[in-house]
Amino acid sequence: MPQLIHQIAFYIHVIAGSIALVVFWLPIFAKKGDKKHRRFGQLFVNGMYAVSISGVLMTLFVLVDPIGVRAPERNLDIEQAYNLAYQNRVFAGFLLMLSILVFSNVKQSVLVLKVKAQRELLKTRFHIGTIIFLGMVGLVVGWIGFSEQLLLLQIFSVLSVLNSIGMLHYIYKSNLKQREWIIAHLGNILGAGIGAYTAFFAFGGSRLFSEILTGNLQVIPWIAPGVIGVVSSIYLTKKYQQQFRVA
Repeated sequence: MPQLIHQIAFYIHVIAGSIALVVFWLPIFAKKGDKKHRRFGQLFVNGMYAVSISGVLMTLFVLVDPIGVRAPERNLDIEQAYNLAYQNRVFAGFLLMLSILVFSNVKQSVLVLKVKAQRELLKTRFHIGTIIFLGMVGLVVGWIGFSEQLLLLQIFSVLSVLNSIGMLHYIYKSNLKQREWIIAHLGNILGAGIGAYTAFFAFGGSRLFSEILTGNLQVIPWIAPGVIGVVSSIYLTKKYQQQFRVA
């Protein structure tokens, strides 16, 4: 039964993620505020909610019963079972972190436009708890990443913790600049996109490049979305700060 539920969640995850990864670019390049921007933006948001919730569901099943989900029919000795369980739990923790990263960023991006300067409406227990949980999972994944010398976990644990701090800072800082919520919305959407593209390349797309990129070069498809996302965020932030006169 756990394997079946995991498989259903996996199909939802892949289908919704594939659609969202394509749609992601449409609202970014569409005219801000028009019908196409809102329509494609809502489609991306819905897809990311489906991706993140199904991702959390899958990872919880793997964390609780990695052998039952990943290798129910394999005849493993104790050492093999331990190693397989540990490896699957490590990467399930990484996927859990990315799923929460996507969910919290999408949620924040939607809310900041809705409430604008009325940030008290952002301070719900669920939303704040999700952001704090992202930071906590990021610290755990980071500890594992540095202990096991796993570069991918190291990089994205730091990004997740910084992202969590950044969202909390926006919610609780004393004053906002004029129309700053527009920049916050953009930053959170890009954060969700980085998480989604990283998950794609880390768990699926990396196989496409396995024959081209060997050895240490295999990490390139995994960190490329983060690098591209950060550069794009800096460029677009400056652009829209000038366009919308964020002072």
